[in-house]
Amino acid sequence: MNLLEFIPPKNYYIFFLNFVLGLLLALSFEPFNVPFLSVLVIGAYFLTNDYTFQKSQNHYKNFFYNGLFFGFGFFILSMYWVSNSILEFDINLFYLAPIIFIFFPLALSIFFGLMQIVNAFFWSESNSKIFYFSSVWVIFEFLRSILFTGLPWNLVGYSWSWSISFSQTVSVFGIYGLGLLTVFSSVSIFTFISNSKNKFYLVTAIVILISLYLYGFFRVNNNQIVYTQNELRIVHTYLDQKEKWLEKSIEQTAAIGSNHLITVFPETSFGFNNVIPKNWIAGYIRKEQNSYFNSVSYKGFTYDKKILVPFGEYFPLSNLISLLFPENILFKNNLTKGSNNQVFTENILPLICYEVIFPSFVRNNITMNTQLLVNISNDGWFGNFSGPRQHFVHSQFRSIELGIPMVRSSNKGISGVISPIGEVISATDAEKTTYLDVKIPKKLKSTVYRKYGNLFTYFLIVLFFIIGYAIRTKN
Repeated sequence: MNLLEFIPPKNYYIFFLNFVLGLLLALSFEPFNVPFLSVLVIGAYFLTNDYTFQKSQNHYKNFFYNGLFFGFGFFILSMYWVSNSILEFDINLFYLAPIIFIFFPLALSIFFGLMQIVNAFFWSESNSKIFYFSSVWVIFEFLRSILFTGLPWNLVGYSWSWSISFSQTVSVFGIYGLGLLTVFSSVSIFTFISNSKNKFYLVTAIVILISLYLYGFFRVNNNQIVYTQNELRIVHTYLDQKEKWLEKSIEQTAAIGSNHLITVFPETSFGFNNVIPKNWIAGYIRKEQNSYFNSVSYKGFTYDKKILVPFGEYFPLSNLISLLFPENILFKNNLTKGSNNQVFTENILPLICYEVIFPSFVRNNITMNTQLLVNISNDGWFGNFSGPRQHFVHSQFRSIELGIPMVRSSNKGISGVISPIGEVISATDAEKTTYLDVKIPKKLKSTVYRKYGNLFTYFLIVLFFIIGYAIRTKN
């Protein structure tokens, strides 16, 4: 008996159910972190697809709507905080906040809709759909991370952030690989629930989940943090956007800096002031001719942010839009993207705000000599709830993937030092301007992900397609 037989045979009931499932999936992530909820939700979502395939005369169209409603529920709850940025920018633009609140998640949900069209093509009565569904999910996470400058935010692998043990898997497979194993395990469990003959898939899923936990458990318990002799000061500020660049605020922030310790300050905390002591890793806006850069300086080196936030730091087609709306300040003062060939002190990798959420970008920019990841951010745009916490979790996973410690300095976010296995060694009080003096841990010799990147994930995707094809052909 199908578990969904109780649903009335109307498409909009299934669409509403998928919307609710999307909302529930959002509860798997910060700041809710409901354990194992992603495994339950993804499996249930898989069953709604199978039900649609069996009951629908046009399953391609209904698969698309399943994905659209599921994605909309997921993104509207997990990324609602994006709309807060327009209020921080200019309260007079309050009328745009509801538009962003609705249309931003709706635009992102198209990725799930398109994913579902591909799933509809591969769907069948056989169990090949287990392997196709898992691979296609992660392929579209890759696409979401690349297309239109990319937004790899709240990938399904981050739903394990509640467990430091499960999170260690990214040191081998990366965040996408953990997502692939999560989806496959979830679908395998629910395949057994819908058909008790599929015991093999249930056992396989349980073995995978237990193996991931044991690997992480022993990795965490066998790791002993070894500190270097280097001490560093992390500055945390709690300033509203309108106060952040006032002369008084900049002087207050600068007064916390150390004369002898390396001091890390939040993103753009010095405004347009580039007169900064050489032992400070400080964020500011750099002007060069008619171009402005989101920059950080240290010991005479300057790094310009390479990945700019679309619609935040730059507007696509802004020149054309400015012609149509010449008085709208939203389309002016674009920042310029930093060059790919920049030289910075070789033992530190600076990551400005948004850049830390891109796993491949971070991995590709480290060198053999990189000893520390430094993430500076201004999370004051996004309120005090979901956004800053999710951003911090992304930072933790970069340290786990690469086995390199990270220090993070933020305005109105979370500032602290993260060990090379992702443990938060120390963090500041988030709701006041303060500082933290810390010793820097040594990085691990290497990790599988640092050495091979997403290679194992690519291999699993290809393998799953081969297995799926073999099962479907045999049936």
